[in-house]
Amino acid sequence: MAATQEMERVIKALKLNNYNPVLYVDKAKDAVPIILDMIPADASIEMAGAVSVSQLGIQDLLRKRGNKGMEFPRPGESSPARKDVLLVSTNAVTLDGKLVNTDGMGNRVTGMAYGVKKVILLIGANKIVRDVNEALDRVQNVIAPYHAKYIGLNTPCALTEACSDCDSPQRICNITTILLKKPPMTDFAIVLTGEDLGLGWDPAWPEDRIEKIKAAYRVEMEKFRAMLPPRKD
Repeated sequence: MAATQEMERVIKALKLNNYNPVLYVDKAKDAVPIILDMIPADASIEMAGAVSVSQLGIQDLLRKRGNKGMEFPRPGESSPARKDVLLVSTNAVTLDGKLVNTDGMGNRVTGMAYGVKKVILLIGANKIVRDVNEALDRVQNVIAPYHAKYIGLNTPCALTEACSDCDSPQRICNITTILLKKPPMTDFAIVLTGEDLGLGWDPAWPEDRIEKIKAAYRVEMEKFRAMLPPRKD
């Protein structure tokens, strides 16, 4: 199946914004061998909690292959040393090729901009938005509230399902970056798929599509929880 006109517009815009390569696969599973071929067998990997990547089992394949890294630090713990490859997704990509991301700690957004040798982005069709304003609204009123509620944070958005620009110590949206163009000192590769991956949706979409996105997210979050080391009381 060919890419939709919306997807083709995003691909063209990303290329104009100096990202190369920008690849498209209709089925998300077809992105797996492409991404594995981009990563050297001896490269250390930063995953940054990417649900999109986890859904395809790529991190398990990298571990079996012998790649190191993929740690996800707890708040307050020291971050692991910078890695060779940041394998992650984006909160949103606009029709004119801007990448919008929000983090609590900054391990994902800072790596995208500088300090990691190569960034590989896996982007599902559900991450496409019209513009930066819609991207920020998606993060603040869809992604962050749902994520905060699911992982049990005591933030206003977890209760109201809407952003109030809170001062909570558990706030998960402390750092927002908007990549207008490709950062010049970082090698980027972007793989887009015609299927939904990761967390994010338009509330106007059909409920069955939204629930499918939510259900896939919940499965992967339970896997992340099982991998975390026991808390130190």
